[in-house]
Amino acid sequence: MFSWIIETKAKILNIDNWNFTIENVFEEPLKIGQSIAHDWACMTITNFDDKKYTFFVMQESFSKTNFWNKSPWDFFNVERCVKVWDRLDWHIVSGHIDTTWIVSKILRNSDNSLEINIKFDENFSKYIIPKWSITINWVSLTIVQEAKNLLSVCLIPITQEITNLWTLKVWDKVNLEFDIVGKYIYKNNKI
Repeated sequence: MFSWIIETKAKILNIDNWNFTIENVFEEPLKIGQSIAHDWACMTITNFDDKKYTFFVMQESFSKTNFWNKSPWDFFNVERCVKVWDRLDWHIVSGHIDTTWIVSKILRNSDNSLEINIKFDENFSKYIIPKWSITINWVSLTIVQEAKNLLSVCLIPITQEITNLWTLKVWDKVNLEFDIVGKYIYKNNKI
Protein backbone atom coordinates (compact mmCIF):
# COMPACT_ATOMS: atom_id res chain seq x y z
CA MET A 1 0.00 0.00 0.00
CA PHE A 2 1.11 3.55 -0.73
CA SER A 3 0.02 6.95 0.55
CA TRP A 4 -0.06 9.04 -2.68
CA ILE A 5 2.50 11.40 -1.15
CA ILE A 6 5.78 10.96 -2.99
CA GLU A 7 9.00 10.96 -1.00
CA THR A 8 11.24 12.51 -3.64
CA LYS A 9 12.42 12.09 -7.20
CA ALA A 10 15.18 9.75 -8.37
CA LYS A 11 17.28 9.80 -11.52
CA ILE A 12 17.39 6.94 -14.03
CA LEU A 13 21.04 5.97 -14.36
CA ASN A 14 20.77 3.22 -16.96
CA ILE A 15 18.27 1.20 -18.99
CA ASP A 16 19.54 -2.17 -20.18
CA ASN A 17 16.86 -4.14 -22.04
CA TRP A 18 14.21 -4.74 -19.35
CA ASN A 19 16.33 -3.60 -16.38
CA PHE A 20 16.21 -0.05 -15.02
CA THR A 21 18.97 1.21 -12.71
CA ILE A 22 17.93 4.10 -10.46
CA GLU A 23 19.90 6.33 -8.10
CA ASN A 24 19.36 5.27 -4.48
CA VAL A 25 17.92 8.38 -2.81
CA PHE A 26 16.62 6.60 0.30
CA GLU A 27 18.24 6.90 3.73
CA GLU A 28 16.92 3.61 5.12
CA PRO A 29 18.51 0.43 3.76
CA LEU A 30 16.76 -1.29 0.86
CA LYS A 31 16.03 -5.01 0.49
CA ILE A 32 15.81 -7.27 -2.53
CA GLY A 33 12.13 -7.95 -3.15
CA GLN A 34 11.02 -4.62 -1.68
CA SER A 35 8.37 -2.64 -3.56
CA ILE A 36 8.97 0.96 -4.62
CA ALA A 37 6.54 2.99 -6.71
CA HIS A 38 8.00 4.77 -9.75
CA ASP A 39 5.72 7.34 -11.37
CA TRP A 40 2.94 5.32 -9.79
CA ALA A 41 4.00 1.87 -11.01
CA CYS A 42 4.99 -0.54 -8.25
CA MET A 43 8.32 -2.23 -9.06
CA THR A 44 10.29 -4.91 -7.19
CA ILE A 45 13.97 -4.33 -6.35
CA THR A 46 16.22 -7.01 -7.87
CA ASN A 47 19.62 -5.57 -6.87
CA PHE A 48 20.96 -2.58 -4.93
CA ASP A 49 23.88 -0.88 -3.23
CA ASP A 50 24.31 2.45 -1.43
CA LYS A 51 24.25 4.46 -4.66
CA LYS A 52 21.80 2.64 -6.94
CA TYR A 53 19.18 -0.08 -7.26
CA THR A 54 17.72 -2.08 -10.13
CA PHE A 55 14.29 -3.40 -11.07
CA PHE A 56 13.03 -5.53 -13.95
CA VAL A 57 10.13 -4.25 -16.08
CA MET A 58 7.89 -6.92 -17.61
CA GLN A 59 6.30 -6.46 -21.02
CA GLU A 60 2.93 -6.03 -19.27
CA SER A 61 4.30 -3.05 -17.35
CA PHE A 62 5.75 -1.51 -20.50
CA SER A 63 2.38 -1.83 -22.23
CA LYS A 64 0.50 -0.14 -19.36
CA THR A 65 2.95 2.61 -18.32
CA ASN A 66 5.04 5.45 -19.71
CA PHE A 67 8.28 3.52 -19.03
CA TRP A 68 8.90 2.92 -22.75
CA ASN A 69 9.26 6.71 -23.08
CA LYS A 70 11.90 7.04 -20.34
CA SER A 71 15.63 7.59 -20.92
CA PRO A 72 18.73 7.75 -18.73
CA TRP A 73 18.84 11.05 -16.78
CA ASP A 74 15.04 11.31 -16.69
CA PHE A 75 13.49 11.29 -13.22
CA PHE A 76 10.90 9.09 -11.54
CA ASN A 77 8.71 10.26 -8.67
CA VAL A 78 9.30 7.62 -5.98
CA GLU A 79 7.72 6.38 -2.78
CA ARG A 80 8.30 3.28 -0.69
CA CYS A 81 5.32 1.39 0.68
CA VAL A 82 3.91 2.66 3.96
CA LYS A 83 4.64 1.14 7.34
CA VAL A 84 1.64 0.01 9.34
CA TRP A 85 2.29 2.64 12.04
CA ASP A 86 2.85 5.57 9.65
CA ARG A 87 0.51 8.53 9.38
CA LEU A 88 -1.36 8.48 6.08
CA ASP A 89 -1.24 11.97 4.59
CA TRP A 90 -3.67 11.12 1.81
CA HIS A 91 -5.36 8.12 0.24
CA ILE A 92 -4.35 4.49 0.28
CA VAL A 93 -3.63 3.32 -3.24
CA SER A 94 -2.41 0.13 -4.84
CA GLY A 95 0.46 1.36 -7.03
CA HIS A 96 -1.08 -0.51 -9.96
CA ILE A 97 -1.82 2.09 -12.59
CA ASP A 98 -5.05 2.07 -14.57
CA THR A 99 -3.97 3.66 -17.84
CA THR A 100 -1.78 6.22 -19.58
CA TRP A 101 -3.09 9.46 -21.01
CA ILE A 102 -1.59 12.25 -23.10
CA VAL A 103 -0.65 15.78 -22.02
CA SER A 104 -2.49 18.09 -24.43
CA LYS A 105 -1.65 21.56 -23.08
CA ILE A 106 0.52 23.22 -20.42
CA LEU A 107 -0.04 26.76 -19.14
CA ARG A 108 1.91 28.89 -16.65
CA ASN A 109 -0.62 30.84 -14.55
CA SER A 110 -0.04 34.32 -13.13
CA ASP A 111 0.25 32.86 -9.59
CA ASN A 112 3.16 30.68 -10.84
CA SER A 113 1.08 27.52 -10.70
CA LEU A 114 1.41 25.19 -13.66
CA GLU A 115 -1.81 24.02 -15.30
CA ILE A 116 -1.65 20.70 -17.11
CA ASN A 117 -4.43 19.57 -19.42
CA ILE A 118 -4.72 15.87 -20.14
CA LYS A 119 -6.68 14.22 -22.91
CA PHE A 120 -8.35 10.99 -21.81
CA ASP A 121 -10.41 8.07 -23.07
CA GLU A 122 -14.08 8.73 -22.29
CA ASN A 123 -14.44 5.14 -21.01
CA PHE A 124 -12.71 6.37 -17.84
CA SER A 125 -14.94 9.41 -17.31
CA LYS A 126 -16.96 7.50 -14.70
CA TYR A 127 -13.97 7.78 -12.33
CA ILE A 128 -13.35 11.51 -12.83
CA ILE A 129 -14.93 13.89 -10.34
CA PRO A 130 -13.99 17.60 -10.39
CA LYS A 131 -12.36 18.76 -7.12
CA TRP A 132 -11.56 15.12 -6.28
CA SER A 133 -8.15 13.49 -6.56
CA ILE A 134 -6.26 11.71 -9.29
CA THR A 135 -2.68 10.52 -9.39
CA ILE A 136 -0.40 11.51 -12.25
CA ASN A 137 3.01 9.83 -12.31
CA TRP A 138 2.51 9.07 -8.61
CA VAL A 139 1.61 12.62 -7.59
CA SER A 140 -1.75 13.16 -5.89
CA LEU A 141 -3.47 16.13 -7.52
CA THR A 142 -6.91 17.73 -7.45
CA ILE A 143 -8.91 17.69 -10.66
CA VAL A 144 -9.55 21.37 -11.37
CA GLN A 145 -12.09 20.84 -14.09
CA GLU A 146 -13.37 18.31 -16.57
CA ALA A 147 -14.65 18.79 -20.09
CA LYS A 148 -15.35 16.29 -22.85
CA ASN A 149 -12.32 13.96 -22.94
CA LEU A 150 -10.19 16.53 -21.10
CA LEU A 151 -9.25 17.20 -17.50
CA SER A 152 -6.97 19.78 -15.92
CA VAL A 153 -4.85 19.84 -12.78
CA CYS A 154 -2.66 22.60 -11.32
CA LEU A 155 0.74 22.23 -9.68
CA ILE A 156 1.63 24.56 -6.83
CA PRO A 157 5.29 25.68 -6.76
CA ILE A 158 6.41 23.09 -4.18
CA THR A 159 4.94 20.29 -6.30
CA GLN A 160 6.88 21.60 -9.28
CA GLU A 161 10.05 21.65 -7.18
CA ILE A 162 9.96 18.17 -5.64
CA THR A 163 8.42 16.13 -8.48
CA ASN A 164 9.23 15.47 -12.11
CA LEU A 165 5.95 16.91 -13.41
CA TRP A 166 7.56 20.24 -14.34
CA THR A 167 9.46 18.36 -17.08
CA LEU A 168 6.27 17.26 -18.87
CA LYS A 169 5.75 18.38 -22.45
CA VAL A 170 2.75 18.31 -24.76
CA TRP A 171 2.24 14.76 -26.15
CA ASP A 172 4.00 13.11 -23.18
CA LYS A 173 2.20 10.11 -21.75
CA VAL A 174 1.52 10.04 -18.02
CA ASN A 175 0.64 7.14 -15.70
CA LEU A 176 -2.69 7.40 -13.89
CA GLU A 177 -4.44 5.60 -11.06
CA PHE A 178 -7.93 6.62 -10.08
CA ASP A 179 -9.24 6.80 -6.55
CA ILE A 180 -9.65 3.22 -5.35
CA VAL A 181 -12.76 4.00 -3.28
CA GLY A 182 -14.49 5.48 -6.32
CA LYS A 183 -13.62 2.40 -8.37
CA TYR A 184 -15.06 0.04 -5.74
CA ILE A 185 -18.22 2.11 -5.40
CA TYR A 186 -18.68 2.09 -9.17
CA LYS A 187 -18.04 -1.66 -9.43
CA ASN A 188 -20.48 -2.53 -6.64
CA ASN A 189 -23.23 -0.10 -7.57
CA LYS A 190 -22.73 0.38 -11.31
CA ILE A 191 -23.63 4.06 -10.94
